[in-house]
Amino acid sequence: MELNFIKYFVSVAQYLNFSEAARRNYVSQSTVSRGIKELEKELGTKLFSRTKRDVVLTTEGKALLPYAVDIVERMDSANFLIEKLRRGVDGKITLGYDETIGTAISRYIKAFAVKYPEISIDIKKIKTSDEILGLDNGDIDVVFLPADLLPDSGEIEQRHIFDDSLCVICEKGLIKERAVNPEIFHEQGIVLLSEGESPILYMEIFDLLRTYNIVPGVINRFESITSLIIAVCAGLGVSILPASLCSSLKSSGFDIHPISGIETGISYVMAWNKTISNPGTKLFIKEMQTV
Repeated sequence: MELNFIKYFVSVAQYLNFSEAARRNYVSQSTVSRGIKELEKELGTKLFSRTKRDVVLTTEGKALLPYAVDIVERMDSANFLIEKLRRGVDGKITLGYDETIGTAISRYIKAFAVKYPEISIDIKKIKTSDEILGLDNGDIDVVFLPADLLPDSGEIEQRHIFDDSLCVICEKGLIKERAVNPEIFHEQGIVLLSEGESPILYMEIFDLLRTYNIVPGVINRFESITSLIIAVCAGLGVSILPASLCSSLKSSGFDIHPISGIETGISYVMAWNKTISNPGTKLFIKEMQTV
């Protein structure tokens, strides 16, 4: 199966126009048409329904599209990496991060990228259950996450990055005071990130509430920070998040209030496997000692 034929198919599916697909691929329209026909012949089915005025994906075409897009994207990434290697570039590193850390790690990544611009940096949001596995199997070179998520292991090294405090976020104008007392949770419904999405944050929040003998009125638990923020801005409830994450979101739809009268916080670390062989990863870890 010709890769170019798949590219032509994706372009036609995106623009529903053969001439535009040809222009985007720097080939003639007849070349695109011929490629689509060859692909349809190989697959034994029609991918487009064509009239004089319209181009429409068939049911088979719609089924094929996500797989075709994935093939094109993977080949583009492979070609990009191979080209960098051909030019003598050191390769790439893959950094994982827990979503609650926000943009706090940007300065570390920037410092490294400025010094080693030829090393490609991939940045991935990771699920909690995958973090240590990613370090073990080499899918992730360095991970940034709450320290309490790391198990005791002789195979993993870590470095403390920063400590973050917790704060309350609420619908704009709901709370007049700058700092709030945890007693507020007696009065307000709470929306949270789910325990599966962020177990350490979840644990810290309930430890805080237990300290004040508060039985929280949890209205909902969300699987993403975006969903949580939408709920807060819509007035569905108040929530608790790390301060640096709240600052990085900078939404005009909610207010941020520090919590007064009690120590709250999460300690974040960067971690890596002791047996790393990627030279780019070794450079990254070395540079982080100076940031």
